[in-house]
Amino acid sequence: MKLGKLRFLVLLACSLVFCSGCEIFREALEESYSSEDPTSDDFESKFNIGVFQIVQYPRASILEKEISIDENNSICINTNALFSSKRIRQARAIPRPGNPDVYDLEFRIDRMGKTQWMVMHGSARNDRVVMMVDDRFVGFFRPQEFVDGKQDWVKVRIGVDNYTAKGIVKFAKKNYEYYNPEAKSWFNNLF
Repeated sequence: MKLGKLRFLVLLACSLVFCSGCEIFREALEESYSSEDPTSDDFESKFNIGVFQIVQYPRASILEKEISIDENNSICINTNALFSSKRIRQARAIPRPGNPDVYDLEFRIDRMGKTQWMVMHGSARNDRVVMMVDDRFVGFFRPQEFVDGKQDWVKVRIGVDNYTAKGIVKFAKKNYEYYNPEAKSWFNNLF
């Protein structure tokens, strides 16, 4: 009799997992392993953004890497990031009109980020670049040009899913603080 109840409970647990979706469990697991405070030793940066240039004619260089963009296709990228989370102070997710499940992004970037963005725009010359989040392909986009150097926000028309968009927004400021600690914290370990 006890074995029958145990089987029933296992079956019930499995059905709950499949019915409720894996995203809820994935979010719960990710949040339980690290600290939310970017100054903590236990903080783990997540939803790290990297923007890379596509290599049209790979030369098998150590600076080139082939990445999978879907089940059947792959491309080669230059592994030196043109732009990254290190320069994103804040992020916003904007739902696309007519398709609320797809989001474009806006980034508030720092002074060095503005320079990197302008260089990226100049070197891409209206070609597409690749965005990756935590070393996972997210999509292609064309970097928009800054109208003037005083602008803090840049738009990225990329079309990411809800989970990725919310993660990028949630961790943008924390990742920025983690990668750019205040100068006074540099000497905390000396005393």
